Amino acid sequence: MTDKMTEFKISYAGPALVSHEMNVKDLAPALLSIGELIEDANTILNGDQAKIAVNIKATQPGSVIVSLSVIQDFLKQAVSLFSSNEVNAIVNAGQILTYLGLAGGGIGVLGIIKWVKNRDIKNITTLDDGNFRMEVSDGETRVVKSSEIKLFKFVNIRKHFETIIKKPLEKEGVEKVSFIIADQQNTVTKEEKDYFTTPSIQEEILGETETEQSLQIVNISFQEFGKWRFSDGNASFYADILDKEFAAKVQHNQAAFAKDDVLKVKLKRKQYLSLGGIKTDYIITRVIEHRSAAIQIQLPFDK
Repeated sequence: MTDKMTEFKISYAGPALVSHEMNVKDLAPALLSIGELIEDANTILNGDQAKIAVNIKATQPGSVIVSLSVIQDFLKQAVSLFSSNEVNAIVNAGQILTYLGLAGGGIGVLGIIKWVKNRDIKNITTLDDGNFRMEVSDGETRVVKSSEIKLFKFVNIRKHFETIIKKPLEKEGVEKVSFIIADQQNTVTKEEKDYFTTPSIQEEILGETETEQSLQIVNISFQEFGKWRFSDGNASFYADILDKEFAAKVQHNQAAFAKDDVLKVKLKRKQYLSLGGIKTDYIITRVIEHRSAAIQIQLPFDK
């Protein structure tokens, strides 16, 4: 089953666009982000119950008003179980655009960002009807829908808005971005562009382990001690060396090292979640033993 097609337009306007032309290098990332924004919103709100696609419709050549169509497909299993209490009601394409703020009928994520204006969010209270009251640092409050706040808190949603709105408005001569559906229009001006900067995210520690193992030296950096590259036989990585005794020997030339030498170490592995995804830090807390890469033939000496 396929939902009816929903159409909307995005318009970039300003003195630089009086000729109705816009550099494709500026427009292409924004259009890609619009597709990803709506697809991500559909996944967040509908899970695997529905799929959605955003297509560009033909417009007049050189126009900076881009027409798009959103087509949503409901999975057969979800449709057959639609009346079941175990299945959440599917949010249709028009509602998704409304919750994002790309269409009228609600404040949407776009409206929340414009209202917050980079002020600190002081408190969010759950209301009896399932919606939320948001309070910012100066005491101003506003009621927002549960689906709007659900989308608002996802980093990817905020990154897409930054690409679609802030980056084009940073260009000289581009003064506003408008989203148009039917006779309703939501507009962001150049003065409001900084509101759409993606918030910085605090890194979340996922886990930390320490093991004793042998590592082979791949590359040595004497200019910035500690940033050596090692291999564990399966993969190579950079590691900080925090063993002060070992560091002193290297700095005073009391120990000689070469590529492919083997160090037996205590290795701490720290994983954390950041804006770019899962990252891993490697830290050598102690160097237990150093073994030269020069391999000797074992001869049967008389003991």
